[in-house]
Amino acid sequence: MLTSVIIILLALALFGYVALPLLNPRGADPLPPERDPVTSDLEEEKAALFRAIQELDSREDLPPERRAQLRARYEAKAARVLRTLDERPDERAVPAAANPRRRTRIPYGALTLLAGTLVIATTLGSYVLPRIGENATLTSFFREDLDQARALRDAQRAAENDPSADNLLAVADAYWRADDAENALTYYERAVEEAGARSALALRRLGFLNLQSDLGDALAYLERSRQIEPDDLDTLFAIGEINFARGDLDAAREAWRAYLEAPDGSNDPAVLARLELATEMHPVLERVEADPSRDNLLALADVLWRFDERERAVEVYFRVLTQLDPNDPVALGRTGQLLFLSGRNEDAIALMERAAESRQVGTQTLLFLGNAYFSAERYQEAIDVWERHIALVGKDEAGRVPGLVADARSRLNGQAGAPIATTGQVSSGDSIFASNCAGCHGEGGSGGSGPRLAGNPRASEPENVRNAVRFGRGMMPGFAAVLSEAEIDSVVAFVTEVLNASGTVR
Repeated sequence: MLTSVIIILLALALFGYVALPLLNPRGADPLPPERDPVTSDLEEEKAALFRAIQELDSREDLPPERRAQLRARYEAKAARVLRTLDERPDERAVPAAANPRRRTRIPYGALTLLAGTLVIATTLGSYVLPRIGENATLTSFFREDLDQARALRDAQRAAENDPSADNLLAVADAYWRADDAENALTYYERAVEEAGARSALALRRLGFLNLQSDLGDALAYLERSRQIEPDDLDTLFAIGEINFARGDLDAAREAWRAYLEAPDGSNDPAVLARLELATEMHPVLERVEADPSRDNLLALADVLWRFDERERAVEVYFRVLTQLDPNDPVALGRTGQLLFLSGRNEDAIALMERAAESRQVGTQTLLFLGNAYFSAERYQEAIDVWERHIALVGKDEAGRVPGLVADARSRLNGQAGAPIATTGQVSSGDSIFASNCAGCHGEGGSGGSGPRLAGNPRASEPENVRNAVRFGRGMMPGFAAVLSEAEIDSVVAFVTEVLNASGTVR
């Protein structure tokens, strides 16, 4: 009853507040000029950038080169803001004042609408917003974004009045939480380079934000962060990865060893694997640098391939094909395999066919070529290649390939959908995932060129995962011709019940 009374009173107050100005326009307060909120934000950003540029002139403690770099960055961003302002439409004009002598027309439509609102409010007087949590309503769903926007606004105003290190870091953190990488980068740079902030977190985030644009800058920021927090695992791992990508294996191994010696980093399997790769790769890379011969390059690519660094391995194989031997069967075959796994079936077939012309073709290449033919519904060619594979490895080692041949024959004869015969035991879901999925989705489903599976709501639905595994999706190839139904069931259960249910990267 009390809820009904309160809602009716609020509805009446709203009715009077809206209706009276409509009935007597001359008694209403004039409306403030309308402002486009996006234009207002751009104007504030422009003013902040101009102030930052002016402040640089008085920063004698910064080297001239750094001031020039910061000035160029701020001026480029200011130019983009000005260009965006120029492209925005003019502010909406304020309507001209009504002629006081003109007879006021009663807005019957608006009054009818407000009366209907009053009736609805009376009818639904006892309605209570549904609760999400024990003590929350639906309105709490929006509070986080609203609070975030207010925090950003307050931080910006504080930084405009006092561009200290703490205030600039507060703005940068707010942009970071809002996933605005560009503005977060600008304010973290100002806090660190102009205001002298000594924050390991800010330097670490600057390193991460520069990963896509400049590995040298990213590494420099991360090294400065390491000086402040020498045992931070994220910093050490990233330093190792950047040095590995730049070919400095000594520095990469030093960072990963420091990771393993840190209090919380001992026996991390992912870092142990990276350290093993760098250790095994180091002497091979030295031989390549001294003598980039075909054999040395193939040895380097083989190390990378065995440690699932397949894209880097194919870069080396491509160097062999373009500079030394365009018909090398290993380079052709493995490049074709990667293309098949990337969904480029026709290109994969073209390369693996060339590899298959050699007597030295690998059995894995024949297996993948058969899979590619099968996906393209070229069943007779798939049968021929798979039978060649069986002849090379022997029936005892052929696994389920005879079943694939039988399935291709049934499809060739118009009996699509016949079950694929299998031999031997079905592999466990985690081993199937490691062999076929981890290269794109990451170890433990952490994500990579493919989406993250650990904690991903879409990876919690068995049928959704099953269809993706069977038929592929986007750049992901289908595995219906590669895995049996039992193996598909196994990997689907692993993804949905182990990886996804954990919600964390293993």
